[in-house]
Amino acid sequence: MRSAFTTVGAAVLIATSAVLMTACNDRDTTGATPTSVSAAAQGAGQPGDTATPGGTVKPGGTNSQATVRTIGKIGWYEGFEITVDKATVTPDEFGGATVRVDITYKNTATKDQTLSIVPGVQIDSALDPGAGFDNPDVPGKGSAAGDVTTSVKKLDNAEHLLDTITIVYGTSADNQTLIPLKTDAKADSVAPRTLNVSGKLVQDQTTVDITGGTLTPSYTKGERNKMDLALHIKLVGGSGIAAGGLNVFYEYFSIKTPDGQNVVADIRGPIDELLSRNQTIDKADNVVVFVVPAPATGSYVVSYDATKGASAAPTFSFAVS
Repeated sequence: MRSAFTTVGAAVLIATSAVLMTACNDRDTTGATPTSVSAAAQGAGQPGDTATPGGTVKPGGTNSQATVRTIGKIGWYEGFEITVDKATVTPDEFGGATVRVDITYKNTATKDQTLSIVPGVQIDSALDPGAGFDNPDVPGKGSAAGDVTTSVKKLDNAEHLLDTITIVYGTSADNQTLIPLKTDAKADSVAPRTLNVSGKLVQDQTTVDITGGTLTPSYTKGERNKMDLALHIKLVGGSGIAAGGLNVFYEYFSIKTPDGQNVVADIRGPIDELLSRNQTIDKADNVVVFVVPAPATGSYVVSYDATKGASAAPTFSFAVS
């Protein structure tokens, strides 16, 4: 097309050059960083913008610009409160598109941690093996931003594409969290519960104060339909403890479940304390964890035995409704 214009006069060439420069500038703008914004977050858009259900704005109402949808859905996994904030579909020059989902990870634990698994992107019913991700390191009780990205070779309708996408944590063989991007679809996730539990277990010179508890799905592989029942404990040493102190380990604790099972505390609550005379040990992360069947409602009896049957083990009963 360029060679055909070489035969025209200088005036025509100048005019044509101006048109070509304008076209190039337009093409550069559409390939730049997306300028579309969430209607919910930014309010009204620019003149010519078209708003769609779910808080999406397409600048100028064209398919050449990014489509942004505000999500704002929450799920939970491995001690994280996960908020899927928004999703952005950016068309490419080949007729496909890139999808980026922005996520906020809030660490509910006291220690720094990172998700041990990779979040997945499910389109319709198939997981995308080529999806990328950013799993941030999150300080205890802090928050950090992450994201997942994927691409499609053909984009017919950005809104429909977003409706087919679900962010997945875990496998279908285990307890799983699913957060769909479709506006009217709810997240499939179980929120952690705080248990109002308090009691006392006394054996010889050791006093165990139970000061609270939590109930969450187990995210350990192979434990689908299992829950982590965690009890926070405070340890108090008596005046008769001999020099050198007394050891307190997680395996000294056990619990009788509502269906009659006797469950020994799990190492995921790795209590290993040396209790001295007249000492109090009260740490935020000193929790005894029992893996129990879901939904984990009913009556429980917890016991503490550091003597391995040499003396009567104290017990404490409580109920989860």
